[in-house]
Amino acid sequence: STMNRLIKNVLAVIVVSLMCVPIITAGGKKILYIGDSITDGNWGWKGVPTRSTTDTNHVYGHSYMYICTAHYMSEYPEENYQFFNRGTNGNQLPDLQARWQKDVLDINPDVLSILVGINDLNVIHDNGTRFLDTAKFERQYRDIIERSLKQNPNLTIVLGEPFLFPVGIWNSDYPHWRAQCELMASIVRKLSKEYNTIFLPYQSLFDSLATDPKTPSLKYWMWDGIHPTAAGHQKMAEMWIKAVGEKL
Repeated sequence: STMNRLIKNVLAVIVVSLMCVPIITAGGKKILYIGDSITDGNWGWKGVPTRSTTDTNHVYGHSYMYICTAHYMSEYPEENYQFFNRGTNGNQLPDLQARWQKDVLDINPDVLSILVGINDLNVIHDNGTRFLDTAKFERQYRDIIERSLKQNPNLTIVLGEPFLFPVGIWNSDYPHWRAQCELMASIVRKLSKEYNTIFLPYQSLFDSLATDPKTPSLKYWMWDGIHPTAAGHQKMAEMWIKAVGEKL
């Protein structure tokens, strides 16, 4: 019938046009997120140490990093951005140091986003030390920044503020643990200023959400005091995008 021929012709045109879409082979800017479980979001599906870096179904995990990735890749396909999640569950700052060459320098990103610190706090909570070694924390953090800038002086660095809510185990003696968290945050803020990086005040963000009359409970944003919920990750992603830029 005429209708069938018309449909076939339309389909033929569509198929040809799809086949003629230019294949962009050269990769665009590389954006890398590194940190602990907050960033990790179970990326790579199989878990450490057998993560897949090629399984596109799971390569980004389900943290704020994924939300940022979805935003930039969907809004700017012509940029062909390359995103990398290198968050690892349970990591402390020295763990990042140990894998910095393989997971950051070898990838050589154009934008580097770091969020770390809560497991450094977790350790002194669990082992009874209770007080952060601030000199050590600053020395280790400075090391990863300087190694990155030595390789690429034009690198855009984004530093996330560690954060904590009085939920779960952190509800006990929260003022003390919040003060320790603030010590880490002050070091990150200081280094951000010194190295002219972008600073993301996540604790301020969550404190603001805590006092929002629409908020049903603190757990709504951070279910155990350190891990954000889906809603919390969305807010983190919104802050990241606003601070770093609508286009990278």
